[in-house]
Amino acid sequence: MMMSEEQESRETENSPTIVLEEMIAIGSQKLANVIGLKLLAVVEVRRQEESESGWMMKLEFVEREGIPNTMDLVGLYEAAFDQSGRLQNYTRLDMRKRGESYN
Repeated sequence: MMMSEEQESRETENSPTIVLEEMIAIGSQKLANVIGLKLLAVVEVRRQEESESGWMMKLEFVEREGIPNTMDLVGLYEAAFDQSGRLQNYTRLDMRKRGESYN
């Protein structure tokens, strides 16, 4: 069944739209709450290419604190969110010591 332009317009108007700044705040807080780690940095935020209706984020979290802090273990995570900012899935992509680069 095809939707008319008017129906599509109404559906889009009723869907909450999140702007980049809101997504950074919402996404980083939600993922930090889920995995229970301290946020270090938001590395990347972009619209999901296939649907344009969700967000993909890459974030760094402190996995383990070390002394000195150059011994901290930092995890790089990727997370997908829908257009309303609800977390859909996440995965840890890599881990490194603070101050070192990813492989």
